[in-house]
Amino acid sequence: MPEIEWAAVRTRRDQLLLATDFTQLPDYPATAAQLAEVTAYRKALRDVPEKAEHPDKVVWPSLPAFVK
Repeated sequence: MPEIEWAAVRTRRDQLLLATDFTQLPDYPATAAQLAEVTAYRKALRDVPEKAEHPDKVVWPSLPAFVK
């Protein structure tokens, strides 16, 4: 059932990306450093399926503190 577990990982990843979509809007009030931090966070989320060895061993990146 690993394919089902990986599907769950991708679903969670997609939800976390969706939760930060607003940070990508041009009028989002953030500094350049904050935008770089959230961009790195989103890239790390997109990379989760390729970098994790097993669905049970996913290390999720931390949401930047300024994102509310």
